[in-house]
Formats: sequence, C-alpha cells, structure tokens
Amino acid sequence: MRYILLLFTVTFQGQVLHHQMLSSQGNTKKLSNGIVINQTIGQQSIIGTSKDGFVVMQGFQQSLWSNYIATNTVAVISTKTYPNPFANTINFQFSKSITEPIAIHVYDSSGRLVFQGNRSANGTILSVDLSNLPTSPYLVSLKSNAFTYYTQIIKL
Repeated sequence: MRYILLLFTVTFQGQVLHHQMLSSQGNTKKLSNGIVINQTIGQQSIIGTSKDGFVVMQGFQQSLWSNYIATNTVAVISTKTYPNPFANTINFQFSKSITEPIAIHVYDSSGRLVFQGNRSANGTILSVDLSNLPTSPYLVSLKSNAFTYYTQIIKL
C-alpha cells in the first residue's frame, strides 16, 4: 500500500487591529443606584456596551462642539449644569438672576435639532424636562439677550 503525502501551504492575510483614541477630557461617575458611567469626550468613534438593557456610550466624535463650548464667557454670567449625566430633568444654575426668556436648543451627536423651546428661569435656576429624549450625549445651546452658553450633557 502506498501513501502520498501532500503538503499544502495556505497563506492567510488578515487585518492587524489597532486601537487609537484621541481624547480631550473624560469623567467617571458612580450613580446612587450603583451604575458607573465612563465618558470620554473627543473620541474618534462611537463605542457602546450593552448589559442588562442599559446602553452606556463611551465616546463620540466631538467635531465642532469644543469650538462652541470655548466661546462661553464666564465673565458675564457663569453657568453650572447639574446633574450630568441626568435621567429626566437637567438644571442650569446661573451666577445671577435671568429675568428674560431663554431660548433652548438641544442637538444630538450628529448635529440634528432634537429639542427647541423658550423657558424662563426661576431666579437663577432653569430646569428643562428632557425625559422624552433617548439615552445619548447632546449639545445644549442657551441664548438670551444677556448671554449665550453651550454645554455638553449626557442623558441616561
């Protein structure tokens, strides 16, 4: 009985995976219910994980948002945004009372306008109900005759 042994050589070509991340800032926050949120602003891709029905966005391409946020002038009116990340209502606290209506524009990460309205602040605090928006990062623009303010918020 004769056996012929044939050897085949097969070359496989594959991609070399390389992970790059450009980041301008980041934050980690542990919520009262135990969920830990890690965020990176300025990352060049959208990365998300899903566990037990929760989707947590890790990053997004920042594009021109940083240019808008850099135009905030705290010398006129400084603003604090809280809680961030938020579940239903986001609050903006101003350094002085705003008596005129404030135009609110909320944009998703692709630049689409997802919320628009005019609200009056209750003294130094403006509360906006955004419970109808899906979980995602957003850019908020607040405008009045006294100031223009941009900030990034994250909806849980």
